[in-house]
Amino acid sequence: MMHNGFFNGFGHSGNWLCGPGAFVPGPLGWIVTLLFWGLVLFLVVKLFTMLFADGKKSSPSRLDTLKERYARGEITEEEYQRMKIELA
Repeated sequence: MMHNGFFNGFGHSGNWLCGPGAFVPGPLGWIVTLLFWGLVLFLVVKLFTMLFADGKKSSPSRLDTLKERYARGEITEEEYQRMKIELA
């Protein structure tokens, strides 16, 4: 005899939150479910990378690099001025 209590409709025959088409019925359910879980996974990874980032700073700009090269004496003032104009 079948039990018609609380779990009626939650088993394999009811397919309520069971199977690949849980969010949207039919063949489109596979796609929607995969997209949903992909988004959840992406957000979790993004959250962890934001929380545990090393505090890495962005790379220096090209002008900053040019100033450093001039300060170290790798380029002359004339080269510095010419490159600075080209970068602007």
